[in-house]
Amino acid sequence: MTFSTVLQDKAAINQALLAVPMALGPNEKLTPFQNALATQNPDAVIWQADTIADDFSKEVVWDQVKEAGAQALAEGDLSAMAKAAKKAELDQAQQEFLANWPAMQVQIVEELLANAVQTAGDHFLLLAYDRQDEGGQGEMSPADQTFFLVTALKASQGRIAAVYLPADLDENLQEKIQVAAKEAGASVIITKALTDPSPKAIAQAFEQGQAAGADLVNLAIDGASLSDYSLADIEDALSALPSEQGTQPMVTLTGLLAKDQVEAWLVWPSAIVTLALGERYQTAKIKSTVAEIGWS
Repeated sequence: MTFSTVLQDKAAINQALLAVPMALGPNEKLTPFQNALATQNPDAVIWQADTIADDFSKEVVWDQVKEAGAQALAEGDLSAMAKAAKKAELDQAQQEFLANWPAMQVQIVEELLANAVQTAGDHFLLLAYDRQDEGGQGEMSPADQTFFLVTALKASQGRIAAVYLPADLDENLQEKIQVAAKEAGASVIITKALTDPSPKAIAQAFEQGQAAGADLVNLAIDGASLSDYSLADIEDALSALPSEQGTQPMVTLTGLLAKDQVEAWLVWPSAIVTLALGERYQTAKIKSTVAEIGWS
């Protein structure tokens, strides 16, 4: 069963899908998250790869590789000639590192993906990489960001259910990710942020995502703006969206939500309830926790 199928099935019975962000850095232990995941048992895990991928960039890895050699060069009781020879060796090592980096980079992505898959277990795994200006921690260049997402999709063996397409990449790079997603059997999610979730704005955002080739158009709505509209109005707007091309809408509420907003949202078709597993797993976008609504 695909992620899109589950969304359709839940929408048919007026039930939302629960997803939790997995924003774990390289120094964080996986077992506590796995234990919380088993206890709360959500439908999907959104792997925020930006919280870990940058710690294994080319610059970071090379700094680690050269540190020992540079320290030996600085501390060793060497003649000027010996130091020059050591420096030449270090320069040669850098050239070899750069030549081998593409293969190393693939291996790093595959290992990070394996850890994410193991941690998520049987839950749907959604892949996301958010840059800092999008509320994430990512600082990769557009090319490196694309390489990471494409490589992860190719190595996923169908384990990644969907990938969030970065909005700030140019069309050529976006197309590379979309092609890799199709080959991997993963849905492509295009996010449209809505500060004013009026029926007109919802329709326009969906049409834009549909035209861009999205399988799922994620209408990201700030919870604070919901007070201006009734859930019934938004449901009506969603049900009126065209579906001839097979594109599905999904709705994600961001920010700190009131308890009644979340509880009402649980029976909102085409919605993904995105809540943190606990306070230690909150993100810049997801502040409300599963415990606040007693989900189990």
